[in-house]
Amino acid sequence: MPEVAVRQLPALILLFSSFLLGACEQTPHPLRVGTNVWPGYEPLYLAREQGYLSEDAVRLIELPSATDVMSAMSLGHIEAAALTLDEVLTLMADGEDLVVLLIFDISDGADVIMARPEIRTLQDLKGRKIAVEITALGALILQAALDHAGLDVDDVQIVPAPLNTHTQQWRDSHIDAAVTFEPYATELAQAGAVRLFDSSAIKGQIVDVLAVQRSALEPFDHQLKTLVEAYFKARQQIIDQPQQSYQIMNQRLGLAADDIPHMFDGLELPDRKHNLSMLRESPSQIERNAHQLIDIMLRYQLLDQHLFVNEISYPYFVEQQP
Repeated sequence: MPEVAVRQLPALILLFSSFLLGACEQTPHPLRVGTNVWPGYEPLYLAREQGYLSEDAVRLIELPSATDVMSAMSLGHIEAAALTLDEVLTLMADGEDLVVLLIFDISDGADVIMARPEIRTLQDLKGRKIAVEITALGALILQAALDHAGLDVDDVQIVPAPLNTHTQQWRDSHIDAAVTFEPYATELAQAGAVRLFDSSAIKGQIVDVLAVQRSALEPFDHQLKTLVEAYFKARQQIIDQPQQSYQIMNQRLGLAADDIPHMFDGLELPDRKHNLSMLRESPSQIERNAHQLIDIMLRYQLLDQHLFVNEISYPYFVEQQP
C-alpha cells in the first residue's frame, strides 16, 4: 500500500466514524403519537391544523379505540400515546417501560354513576344491580362511590357489561345503575336515569396523560419538546379564540351544533403550572394516583402483581419554557 494512503487511513476512519455517529443520532422517522377520539386529546389535533406541529417531526396517529392505541404501543408502532393512567399501568404490567410527560385532562364530573330515580342516595345502592365495564376506570368510580356510602363491593351486585350495552340493559330492567360517561350518560338520562355520583367528588384521580417509551426520550428529545409546546400553544388558543378553535376541533369530533360549546364539560385541562404541580415532587401526584389505581386494580383482579411506579413522572419537557 502506498505510504500516502497509509497515512490517510486514520483520517478516513475518523471521517467514517463521524458519519456513522451522525446517522445514529438522527431518528429514522417522526415521533409517532397514538390517540383515539376524546375531547381531552383534541388540542393536539388543533395544534396540527394550526401548523404548530410539523408532520416531519411529530405524526399523530388516530386509532379506533384506546385498546388499539395500547396494542400499537406494545407492538412498537408508536413511541408515545394519549391514554388514561390506568391504561398506562396495564401496559407497564405487560412489560412496557413508560413515563408520563404531560397531563391532558382531569375528570371533574365527566365520569358518572347514573341510577333509577328512586335511588336517591349512595346508600340506596345496597343490594342493587350496577352495570360496570370491567376496567380500572370503572372500578375506581364504583369504589369511590361505595367508599362515600360506607358500603363494600359485596353489598352491591356488579353486572359486568360494555358501556354501549348499558342503556338497553336499563330499558330491559336488568340493572338499577350504571358507571358510565358521555355519550352514554346522556342516553341513560333520556331513558329516565338520574345522576347519582360523579368524578368531581374525587377530582384529580382520573387523568388522561401523554405516555412515552423511556427509550424514546433521548432520541426524540427535540420532537417531544415540540409536541409539548405545541400542545400548550393550542390550549391557549382554545382560551383566546374558543369559537374558532371549537369549529376546527369539531371537524373530527362531529358533535351536534348545540353540543360543540360543551365538548370540555366535566373536564379540566391543566395548564403548565398545574401540570408541574402533578408531575414534580417525590412522590408526585401522578405517582400517588398510580399507587391508588394499582391497589384498586389488584382488588378487582385487573393486575396480577404490584408495579414499581416511583419513576413514572417525567416533568422535564413541561419544565422547558419556549
